[in-house]
Amino acid sequence: MTRSQNLTLQPAQGFTLLEVLLVVAVIGMLSSLSYSSYLNFQNPARDTARAVHASLYQLRATAAANTQARRMVLNSGGQLELQRSLSCSEADQSKWFTYDTVPLPNPSVRRPVTLTRQGGAITPNVIVCYSPRGLAAIAGTLNISDTKTRYAVQAALSGGVKTSAQ
Repeated sequence: MTRSQNLTLQPAQGFTLLEVLLVVAVIGMLSSLSYSSYLNFQNPARDTARAVHASLYQLRATAAANTQARRMVLNSGGQLELQRSLSCSEADQSKWFTYDTVPLPNPSVRRPVTLTRQGGAITPNVIVCYSPRGLAAIAGTLNISDTKTRYAVQAALSGGVKTSAQ
């Protein structure tokens, strides 16, 4: 056998430039669609309302377990503080000890969340105050809104918590 007989033409293996560009374009379109769907799926007001709702349940349980009055206060910076004292009727603000803040979800740049208290002028802005027995001595509503949605988290005098979309 001669050397020229061993050489056979094999088809070229791999992808053409056109095939690679087509696949990259399809992947780009799919990823842009999925990212925009993900951004629309996010709802910062709903996530904040859920965090506040869960914190109110925890606050009530903590008040009953420790036989201390516990309250949630909306401070001037828009954060929710958890405070404790001996009684909800304690008027001296220096006897209220702030022991924690409500961990809220990360704020969205596209849809910032605002918290407002609904109701009369109570200084400081007390959302709810649970007595050592777990009942609310002061009940209120916290409105949570962003550019698209609005939620209300209500605390009843019986100690129950209700979250509703508005």
